[in-house]
Amino acid sequence: MTGLTARGVVRAEWTKLLSLRSTWAVLGATAVLTVAFGALVGWNQARAGDAPTVAGAFLPIDLFSLVLGVFGVLLMTGEFSSGLVRATFAAVPRRLPVLWAKAVTLAAATVPVLAVTCIVALLANQAFAAGDRITLADPGVLRATAGAAAAPLAMGLVGLAIGTLVRHTALAIALFVATLLVLPAILPAALPDDTAGDVLRFVPVAASQAMYAVGPDGGPFDLLAPGQAALVLAGWVAVLLAAAGFVLRRRDA
Repeated sequence: MTGLTARGVVRAEWTKLLSLRSTWAVLGATAVLTVAFGALVGWNQARAGDAPTVAGAFLPIDLFSLVLGVFGVLLMTGEFSSGLVRATFAAVPRRLPVLWAKAVTLAAATVPVLAVTCIVALLANQAFAAGDRITLADPGVLRATAGAAAAPLAMGLVGLAIGTLVRHTALAIALFVATLLVLPAILPAALPDDTAGDVLRFVPVAASQAMYAVGPDGGPFDLLAPGQAALVLAGWVAVLLAAAGFVLRRRDA
């Protein structure tokens, strides 16, 4: 870097993020929708006479994962499409600090929002429970709440990596959506029945969902244990960001 410290690069990326009103509008709207859907699931469970579940409270977290993944894509592809990336790389010729700074600012901006959203979504969901309500003090619930907050951030970092690798906004978003939604739907039909479940457990979206599961999930295949799922998802993020960093240094702006 020429005259810029790592802290300076992070500060610059943080300023870019803060300057966009859409950042907080999108995060705020998604948080409200996540809480609202969590409450709606709780209401429907109570209306049907079903017992409240942690899975029901955190079912809308997939929405936050989708939004943050697209947001992560735009953090990098937006600069390439606008041409701002040339000025960025002129100030930070080593380039890698830009990628790490974007990852840090993405985490700093979203972790507080995600933590509050997950807690409020759980409370809103349990507000409709007719019997005993699930609380953070119950076994596994605090861990699941932390996992629900961490999973969308991981998907946001996956989106950032894909955006860096591809650079083109539409293609990067298509690849991210394919990873999140299409791949889990295609794999069961493409793989033998006796191996499909074993493979699907390691797909990013399944690993992220396992991070906030409590007890048997009742799905078509067994999810990984939360700790294993966290390691798998961290591995996906690390590999994709490493690949993104390698490509970022090799290709022209």
